[in-house]
Amino acid sequence: MKKYLIPFLFLLAPLAGSASHIVGGEFELIHLNGFQYRLNLVLYFDQLNGQPGALDQFVNASIFRSADNVRMLTIQLPLDSSSLVNYTQPSCSHGELVTNRLYYTVLLTLSPDTYNHPDGYYISWERCCRNYNISNIFSNDPANSATGYAGQTFYLEFPAVVKDGQPFVDSTPRLFPPLNDYACPFRPYYTDFGGIDDDGDSLVYSLVTPLNTRSSIAIPATPGPRPYPNVTWRPPYGPTNILNGNPDLRISRDGFLTVTPTSQGLFVFAVKVEEFRDGVKIGETRRDFQMLVVDACPVAVAPQIKGKKLSDASYTYDGSMNVFFTSATTDANRCVNVQVSDPDSESIQDNFQERVKIKAVALNFKADLTSILPTETSATLSNGSTVDYTVCFPKCPYLFGGSPEIAIVAMDDACSLPLTDTLKLIVDVEPPPNSKPRFTSPNPTNATLNEGDQQAWPYSAVDDDGDPLVVSVLTNGFVLATAGIQFNPISQTNGAANGEVKWDAYCDIYDFTQRTAFQVTIQVEDQDLCHIPNPAKAVYNLNVILPGNADPIIDSDLTGNPAERKVAVSRRINQALNFTVTGKDLTDNDFLVLSASGGPVDPLLPGVSIANSPISGNGTVSTQASWSIACDDVDLTHKEKEEYSFRFIVVDNANKCRIYKADTLDVDLTVLPPLNQRPALSVINNNVSETSLSQDVLTLTRGAAINLTLLGTDTDVVPAKDKLKLQLADQKGNVLPPAGYTFVPVEGESALQTSFTWTPDCSIFRDGSSEKEYTLSFELLDDHCQTALKDSVTVTLRVKDIDGSDKQFMPPNFVSPNGDNQNDYYAMERLIPETNELENILPLDNCQSRFEYVRIYNRWGKELFRSTDRDFKWFPGDTAPGVYYYSIKFTSKEYKGSLTVMY
Repeated sequence: MKKYLIPFLFLLAPLAGSASHIVGGEFELIHLNGFQYRLNLVLYFDQLNGQPGALDQFVNASIFRSADNVRMLTIQLPLDSSSLVNYTQPSCSHGELVTNRLYYTVLLTLSPDTYNHPDGYYISWERCCRNYNISNIFSNDPANSATGYAGQTFYLEFPAVVKDGQPFVDSTPRLFPPLNDYACPFRPYYTDFGGIDDDGDSLVYSLVTPLNTRSSIAIPATPGPRPYPNVTWRPPYGPTNILNGNPDLRISRDGFLTVTPTSQGLFVFAVKVEEFRDGVKIGETRRDFQMLVVDACPVAVAPQIKGKKLSDASYTYDGSMNVFFTSATTDANRCVNVQVSDPDSESIQDNFQERVKIKAVALNFKADLTSILPTETSATLSNGSTVDYTVCFPKCPYLFGGSPEIAIVAMDDACSLPLTDTLKLIVDVEPPPNSKPRFTSPNPTNATLNEGDQQAWPYSAVDDDGDPLVVSVLTNGFVLATAGIQFNPISQTNGAANGEVKWDAYCDIYDFTQRTAFQVTIQVEDQDLCHIPNPAKAVYNLNVILPGNADPIIDSDLTGNPAERKVAVSRRINQALNFTVTGKDLTDNDFLVLSASGGPVDPLLPGVSIANSPISGNGTVSTQASWSIACDDVDLTHKEKEEYSFRFIVVDNANKCRIYKADTLDVDLTVLPPLNQRPALSVINNNVSETSLSQDVLTLTRGAAINLTLLGTDTDVVPAKDKLKLQLADQKGNVLPPAGYTFVPVEGESALQTSFTWTPDCSIFRDGSSEKEYTLSFELLDDHCQTALKDSVTVTLRVKDIDGSDKQFMPPNFVSPNGDNQNDYYAMERLIPETNELENILPLDNCQSRFEYVRIYNRWGKELFRSTDRDFKWFPGDTAPGVYYYSIKFTSKEYKGSLTVMY
């Protein structure tokens, strides 16, 4: 025999011990009227282990927008009521569980101006902590452990209150209230966990990991948006092994929970209920619960139920039973008998008694089946006795087109939940005879009218049984009145109905622009005893022929082909696009409307002009389009081009039948950068005699001045002369950049001129070198729109120190001051024969070595002459003949030698 357990709900408090207070709970959002809602929070509180101070007098919930987690509202829900959660079998309670249902509620207005985002919204509230002795998750006391705490985030999702400009009414699901029952190891546990949706939305159930809070603080000061953390499972538990049962906890598509626990403990789990409308998810509700498993169930045996037909001598049907009743079966004979027994009625532990009862449950349809059971459905069995019940069925079947399945469930009074057995009845009842209504007219009707015609088609229907008739009209997706079709009942009595379908096919009154074919179905249903659906149908296929209307044509002067509907043109920035667009309907001379629409080009864009758009008239309409593409209109800084589109449309919809006819022209414009001539920069060396310029290298000797003239020119004049800028872009040397030069950058229109001047001094050779090289980079830039160009010239300066070499230096060693004008004085000079001029023969002064002085002294060291003049002259005068000595001192060297004075 197949065993069944009766459905029930469980919500359980913790095992005895030190713990906090949260057992579970959920949000509800119930629509009242308009945009008024009631927001409820149900919290299940552990009366045994919860501290009185943990019972909140109000909660502060937050509403967030799902798309971006923006907080919309924080709202306070005051405590409204408190009630104890009941047991399925109150006599089984021995104080293991005492759970209080706390109900918080507030009225709420959700304005359509605020709550209109298509992604919807969510409500949350965080509260810590759950009971501390939960078996399948970590739930430590925060006072004793900084980690492993477990709170609960109450969470609800709901949709926007408007959709497509219309109110979108929704109430979230209301879950069945829980019961305060416990489970026992190795005993199957079943409970109906389904909910009710006031809007008839589809509900999908699943088991999920419960949500934790982000802090172990009892109530966070600033509740935040999602994501919220999950609780942490203790090994080996997890989302697919919640109780480690055999089988483990699972939930059906209808919210039916089943589990067979294998060990004692306190277990937490969460159920997610997703709400769907027309296949689209619109909301989500979550409820967290606890389940207590204790070895407190006394040994019990499930009852047994068997069945028999009225004509059978004994009860032989066990598990399932098929019965069939003809339409001629009387009410007294449209029944079966069931018998319930229970071995526990023979047990001394049960005092040789067992209380049993039966109930009827619809398995493959929905109905209240209380009426098929006898008035008395419970009994007390003693010493192995049985009880018989008669179950009778109505003369009309529960299902049309299938066999209804009904479970007759026998239950005992076992703890903590009744044990059950089920007899499944497959009951086929033949309905009373009934004639289908029929049409006497019309035959299948197919009619075509010319626009402006009118016609009516009568119908007549009868029912041979004389049943009342219900006449209705169906269409293939249109409203009768909008098509000019009328459904006119004329007379109706029991068993007969007459009327007509009338059509006024006037296109100037009714809109035939979307369709010209219509199907109308007259449906007649009789109201027989069992209301078995079996209608008769008369179908009218109606068509209207509309008057002809020529298509309008659109064209432009950008192409010579009127059939072209897409024209591609290109312009550069600073150029203009001008063209004429013309719409024509020369055949009908209908009223036309020509306008610009679509495409990235907005007619209000600076520079864009579309004259008199939209423009209207009969037969022919034209407009002028132009765009003087200024530099600021288009940004091509990092692009080679930009694409734009002008779309023009000419519409003819003012004809009699308002038939929409149109023609379009797309002008695709490619905007290119403006043309630009590169500016030219030239450099003129104004010191050719003192410097040499070869391959952009300018060589000069220290002390010589450099003077460069820089000239910048540009030939662009459209849309205006470019503004130029001439500047020294870079300067560098092989050790240090140059210093002490003069250069003034200039700006203005072509031509620009400025100069660079510099006289290098010894400061550039202070490192001991005798040659330096410098690079000067000059730039000439224009400001041409988006295609600015430049020219550059790089000049390399090579500066050399004066050559102070003494390789050819040989001081004279003889002087004869005898008055013959030949060698009369001692000096560092020689005669140049070509010019007969004297030149100084001392090494030249440079930055590293300079002449300081000359000394002449006798052999006893007495100084006879001293001079700091490079061009010194010593006249011995009356100096005695003989050998003398000289010292010529430079900063970095000294020349010494002897000279002879002779007369």
